[in-house]
Amino acid sequence: MNPSQLRRMWTVAIGLVVAGLVVAVRLFAFQIFQGEEWKNVVVTELPVTDRPERGVIYDRNGAVLAVDEWDYRVAVSPSILSDPEALANSLAPILQIPRGQLLHDLESPELYVVLAGRVTSETADAIRAVEYGDEVQLDPLPRRFYPQGSLMCHILGFVDFEGVGGAGIEGYYQSELAGEAASATVPISPLEEQKTVMAREGADLVLTIDRNTQYVVERHLKEALAEYGAVSGSIIVMDPRTGAILAMAAEPCYSANDFYDVDEKLFYNPLVSAVYEPGSVMKLVTMAAALDSGTVTPGTTYQDNGAIEVGGHISYNWDRGAHGTVDMTTLLARSLNVGAATIATWMGPTTFYDYFQRFGFGRPTGIDILSEEPGLMPLPGSGDWQESFIATNAYGQALAVTPLQMISAVSALANDGYLMQPYVVAERRDATGVHRHEPTVLSQAISPDTAAIMTGMAVTAVQQEVAEAQVPGYTVAGKTGTAQIAEPFGYHPTDIIGSFIGWLPAEDPEIIVFVKLDRPQTAQWGSQTAAPAFAKLATELVVLLGIPPDEIRHQANVSAARDGG
Repeated sequence: MNPSQLRRMWTVAIGLVVAGLVVAVRLFAFQIFQGEEWKNVVVTELPVTDRPERGVIYDRNGAVLAVDEWDYRVAVSPSILSDPEALANSLAPILQIPRGQLLHDLESPELYVVLAGRVTSETADAIRAVEYGDEVQLDPLPRRFYPQGSLMCHILGFVDFEGVGGAGIEGYYQSELAGEAASATVPISPLEEQKTVMAREGADLVLTIDRNTQYVVERHLKEALAEYGAVSGSIIVMDPRTGAILAMAAEPCYSANDFYDVDEKLFYNPLVSAVYEPGSVMKLVTMAAALDSGTVTPGTTYQDNGAIEVGGHISYNWDRGAHGTVDMTTLLARSLNVGAATIATWMGPTTFYDYFQRFGFGRPTGIDILSEEPGLMPLPGSGDWQESFIATNAYGQALAVTPLQMISAVSALANDGYLMQPYVVAERRDATGVHRHEPTVLSQAISPDTAAIMTGMAVTAVQQEVAEAQVPGYTVAGKTGTAQIAEPFGYHPTDIIGSFIGWLPAEDPEIIVFVKLDRPQTAQWGSQTAAPAFAKLATELVVLLGIPPDEIRHQANVSAARDGG
């Protein structure tokens, strides 16, 4: 390096040092002597909000049932538009808005104009693709999307445009699914400590229900309504051992994707909110109470004269016949009202209603679905109770239950007498981990011995009187119901509710199924409508759920016993 180059290098180096010192001195003076003054003059804070995404709902196998997608608000700032007329020509067919109206908005003196309050992502993509589309402001708006359409409508519910769940799981778990937004005023000055604003993200939910099983149940319900001319109906499939709901359907249904176009009456959930008089299926509970309390044994008899008067009200058998000397198994198999009323009076009000409360009547089951009703069961001592109710309640009249309450109560007979709390959410996943639902015992309604006796009697009832409910290869325990429909001034003269509740395999139940058909027109008995609908559905469910037939199960038990010996 020659002397000239060396001098130039030192000159540049000294200049850089001097410049650095000047900058450092100015920064020091600004921070120490002028900092407070500038803090009072310069805007150093901005409001910041972090909004969470709503949690995803999955079926038990991981299929997406509900997830957030995005719509968009379409807006412009007219003052920055390059060619309003060309933009109006392009947007008119996309937004389905007259060109003249669009041009008026695009040439508005306002600083900000909304052209469309909500459009789909496909429409937003079309807007981005047109000439001058980059001058259009597309503000994202969350929208709940249900990939399975109307499947599980009464289970899932819906979410409105404000992000609020309006029914079903979406309503019950609103707080968990929605998460919680976080807001703060954040300093932007380099002199201030920065804040982190983070929302609590919505939790994901995993259901007890498999969408394929649900689809099969919904298909069978629709077929039953068409075949028997019923106006509406419900089906519930449950695991009696845990209370897990395996499928739950009611018709008519709706698509939650189009909730804004749906008649609000359809949001009403018949499975947990609609109460009705259940009719003869209640004889299962009456008989269980009588056996467990020691009031009767299966061999106990009574004299059936075709009618019984209690509290001024006369109860008759469904066939208006007198059946003579009848034992308890025959009473249940022939579904005799006089017999049910007789054993209820033998128990007396205190014992009778104590057992009915053990089975959960008169209070909600506690299922995790919005808007569950408690049903209606007046108790002795209340102003609504009458002496005749002990007789009519015994065969399912003068009290009201939901379909869920009915299947929940009877499931105790299939579970050694234990009444389980029904539930539809198996797991909740959030930032703190995975929270699994633990099966909950609500009560021990009856003893295991009584439950076993009741199952045997219910098997006999199906085999002797309800051939329509039998499933090839499986032993079914169950009971029909034919309920009159209560109206303001008595019962409807012809319309009925047909129902059947059954569990299988009877020796070791894995499922219990409840079928309810409202106002069927082809037949007037549950044995002729709900029972065959049950059999068709159960025949398909045992294959879908992998439930072995009796013979294979017995062979497996023999082999296991031999190996163990």
